[in-house]
Amino acid sequence: MVDALLEILETQENELRFKEVSFSSLHEIGERLLFLAGERGGKVYVQIRVSGDVVYASAMDGTSRNNIVWARRKANTAELAGKSSLRDGLINRAKGRTLSERGLSETDYTEEGGSFPLLLESGVTIGSFTVSGMKSEEDHQLIADVLSEHLGKKIPSVLPCFQISL
Repeated sequence: MVDALLEILETQENELRFKEVSFSSLHEIGERLLFLAGERGGKVYVQIRVSGDVVYASAMDGTSRNNIVWARRKANTAELAGKSSLRDGLINRAKGRTLSERGLSETDYTEEGGSFPLLLESGVTIGSFTVSGMKSEEDHQLIADVLSEHLGKKIPSVLPCFQISL
C-alpha cells in the first residue's frame, strides 16, 4: 500500500508544476484553498511561500498559533526535500530514518503531510503551498485538488490509500 501511495504522490508532484507564477495567481490559489477547506468542513491555516518568504497567509476561525507553527515546519520540509512533506515523511519512515538522523530539528521540520512544493515545469522548487488544520493527508489532498483545478490537470487522490490503515 505504501508503494501505491508513493506512486500517487510522485505523479501529483510531476503533474502539478507551473510554467509561470504571479503573486495574483498565488493569492487566488490561497483563497481557493480556504474556500474548499470550508466546504469540506475544515478549519485551516493556509500559507504560501516563495523563496522562503510568506507571500500569502490566512487563517480560518477555529485555528490557532499551533497551526502556524505546523505550517512552518511542513513548508520547511517540502522546500528542503523538493517534494511534498507527506511523500518525504513516508519515504524516510519506510527507510527507518528519523529527522534527527538526517540532521534535522523536530522544531523546524516534520514528517507530516500538508505542504506541497511550488514547482516550476523544470522541476525547480521555488516555494511551497501549505495547509494546517485537518488530518495530514486531507491537508495534502486539499492542496493537490486546488492546484490540479488551477492548472487544469487531472490527478489521482491519496485519500483512498488512507481508508485502509497503513
